[in-house]
Amino acid sequence: MTVLAAGSAAVIACLINIVLIPIIIRLSHRFKWYDLPDRRKIHTGLIPRLGGSGLFISFVAASILTPILFLLLARGKSAPPFNFSIIMALLGMMLIHLFGLYDDFKNLKALLKFFLQLASAAIVTAGGYLISSITIPYIGSIPLGILAYPVTIIWIVGISNAVNLIDGMDGLAGGICAFAAFSMGVIALIQGVPNTAIFAFALFGSVIGFLFFNFPPAKIFMGDSGSLFLGFTLAVLPLMGISKASAFGTLIVPITLLMIPIIDTAAAIIRRLKQKRPIISPDKQHIHHKLLDIGLSERQILSVLYGICLYLGIVSITSVILPKEMNVYLVLVVWVGSLVGYWALSYLGLKKRLSRTQPFNNESVNTHPSIDKRKRGS
Repeated sequence: MTVLAAGSAAVIACLINIVLIPIIIRLSHRFKWYDLPDRRKIHTGLIPRLGGSGLFISFVAASILTPILFLLLARGKSAPPFNFSIIMALLGMMLIHLFGLYDDFKNLKALLKFFLQLASAAIVTAGGYLISSITIPYIGSIPLGILAYPVTIIWIVGISNAVNLIDGMDGLAGGICAFAAFSMGVIALIQGVPNTAIFAFALFGSVIGFLFFNFPPAKIFMGDSGSLFLGFTLAVLPLMGISKASAFGTLIVPITLLMIPIIDTAAAIIRRLKQKRPIISPDKQHIHHKLLDIGLSERQILSVLYGICLYLGIVSITSVILPKEMNVYLVLVVWVGSLVGYWALSYLGLKKRLSRTQPFNNESVNTHPSIDKRKRGS
């Protein structure tokens, strides 16, 4: 029954979003709700930016309707689908979406935007979803005590912004999140956490419905209201019970699944600090730019990164089945391999860029107009 409910949540969310997105596109064209070009953006078309609303509405609708439907089918024999913690988690997701939606229209100041993200994450912790301890392999578990609250808030806000930063190419952020949500849903099914499985598959279905309209060439963008919401939800899902009891186990799954945006964001922060620039300043050295620099097209970039996400998903699902010792070894090898791979890609991209700046090769410079239609450096 749990598998059927999870699958139903994915189908319901997908169908709702497939219906919603065309309506949002028409309304956006009617009221001119576009992602307008400016000095930070290089796209020239009038592309709607409110795909995040379709993602949020379809996710919430499927997450609420599915358990109620199956509760009715069970004729009251199963437990109620919602409790205080889940309501608080949904409230936090709603707020991060609304704050992102407002930002899509008004461009909030960075400090205010960060504060609102902290407030949304704090609501989730008030519902009892906490990283209560950190477990170091072969050493033991370290209780966080009162520090569990700030650590959890930093985790949620960090992942929210990591997904927001990777949203620089059609289909990229959505695809990464779809693989992560599906893997989390499978893990929740394996570990017997039905509510979390429904949430994860509802998110997966919602993103799949959105990708029908966001795969290049995109008809709509998700905007901050979508990318922040997706990152926020993927950060909260592990805290709802898709992992082992320890915090190392809690975080090992999402860190592995979201390795691409996490590494990309960490590299961007380090790069900007070394260049003595603000962390939020834009640049064109994200992972999709590096792949573009070595000669890949948009669809080839998506194929490469989707393939990596599929691999990370398989590793994550396998890691919760294997014994703890093998689990730690497998995941750490993947983490190290990901770092080495990113370094190699950066090296190849740098060589390619340098070769393009050599004399007599100016004709080969490619400004790559198809990439970062929304944010040149976010």
